[in-house]
Amino acid sequence: MKKTVDGNNNKPIVRNQDPQVKRPVNHTVNAANAPKKKTTVQRPVQGRPQGPSGSSVQRPVQRSSQAPNKRPVQKQAQRPVNAGQRPVQKRPLQRPQMQPQKPRSQDHNTAAKKAPSKPAPQISLVKPFIIGVAVLLVVVAAALCYSFLNKEWELLIPENTIEAGTTKPELKMYFKDTPAIERFVSCNLNFDEVNTSLPQTVNFNIGMYGKNFPCRLVIKDTVAPTGDGVLQNTFAGQDAPDPAACVTNVKDVTDVTVTWKEFPDMSDGGKFMAYALLTDASGNETVVAVPFDVTKDTTAPVITGYQDLTGYIGDSITYRGNILIKDDYDESPSLDIDTSAVNINKPGKYDVVYTATDFSGNQTSVKVKIKISKKPAGYVEPDVVYAEAKKILEQITEPGMTEEEVALQIVWWCRYNIRFILRTRSRSWTEAAYNAFTKRTGNCYSTACAVRALLDVAGIENMTIERYPYQTATHFWNYVKINGQWYHCDATWRQNYDSYFFMYTTKELLNFWHDGWNGFQFKQKAFPESATESVQKRIDYKNHKIKAA
Repeated sequence: MKKTVDGNNNKPIVRNQDPQVKRPVNHTVNAANAPKKKTTVQRPVQGRPQGPSGSSVQRPVQRSSQAPNKRPVQKQAQRPVNAGQRPVQKRPLQRPQMQPQKPRSQDHNTAAKKAPSKPAPQISLVKPFIIGVAVLLVVVAAALCYSFLNKEWELLIPENTIEAGTTKPELKMYFKDTPAIERFVSCNLNFDEVNTSLPQTVNFNIGMYGKNFPCRLVIKDTVAPTGDGVLQNTFAGQDAPDPAACVTNVKDVTDVTVTWKEFPDMSDGGKFMAYALLTDASGNETVVAVPFDVTKDTTAPVITGYQDLTGYIGDSITYRGNILIKDDYDESPSLDIDTSAVNINKPGKYDVVYTATDFSGNQTSVKVKIKISKKPAGYVEPDVVYAEAKKILEQITEPGMTEEEVALQIVWWCRYNIRFILRTRSRSWTEAAYNAFTKRTGNCYSTACAVRALLDVAGIENMTIERYPYQTATHFWNYVKINGQWYHCDATWRQNYDSYFFMYTTKELLNFWHDGWNGFQFKQKAFPESATESVQKRIDYKNHKIKAA
């Protein structure tokens, strides 16, 4: 940008437009660099040119007395070139066209006057003072804020450890004192959802005045479990019981396993002390003493219900059948049936050995005979017999009946629906039962076999008893387990006796006399002991119902 020199003229002076006259180019300079006095050069004035409007233009001109025909020429001031700036190139002055000017009131001598200089600025201290005070206040406020935040942040406790299952964690546990502005404190952990019974480490963040702090909740289990030993009454030779069943009142916040730490040899019986080890999920251990009172068992179990067996070639044989085992101490003695001597594919008689063993190692063995024969003509498969029994059972029973009521309906039906005949062709129990169901006739053996088939279908445990000893004729009846006890039941027609026997104890059966005749003797030792309490007052024989106790 070009700068003009401050002076008395606001517009460029119109010189003689004669193209023959060459004039120096007037370069502009800054007012600050202009010389105080201007040197004028007198040159002759050839004439005063007229502007475009014909009016004369006033210009300040100093005239020299010595050269009246010369007019002063203003010497061009040289513009100083500052270091680092490009020098100003001189260009020829373009003459602007003359424009009509208003009359100026300035004196012609004003052109020679000195251009006025700018007044020197006055230095003010108010603004720097205000700025300094403001900066100082900001610094003080920042320092106070920083000090406040540090004191607040120092209240934070980044880690807490609690005992599992004893303390409920809360946010206030993580502060030495209550923060000044609690609404600026936040936490991303819901302490109510933490399982304090489980040893673990929970990581979370606490936000405080815009800054996040990593925190931890450590849940430890350092308390060992507790429990009480329970007195055990066992027998010599019996396996060690489950240790968990020998300790009660086990308490701990975690799961506890119980094992035997020490278990003595109790084979000779006596009083002993065993030690159970309680271990929780964190590895804490407690030893609990368990007292034992050990009885040495020397009595072998008793086997009952065994009889000689019959079987057919190609048929399956049930050896367990009516076998029962009873022991003075062992509620479930083991039973081993040795059939190694039996050849199921060859007719003949073979030995079957039953051996019962209690937990003390005491044993009892009995031997029976099994007769293997070819299947006789007219042999009936057991499945066919049970199918017929199922049809009858559905007719005489109803859902919801008790075991007593079902058994009574079976004995009653066989007593009054199977007509007694002395001689029948019964080469197997299945044939005897099938003929009784289909022909509705049979002797005592047929009737007992029919009762057996119905009880089997009903799921009621039973046996068949044969009269022993006998003089002129044999007899068969049923031995039935009802309500956990054994009772005698006989559905066979009896001459001059229009009734039947249901749930008789052995004592009651042996004491029954009719027409001077009993006929119910049998091998008592071969069968389980019967019930001893009579229930005959509850039996309604006429209406075949059970009275309420």
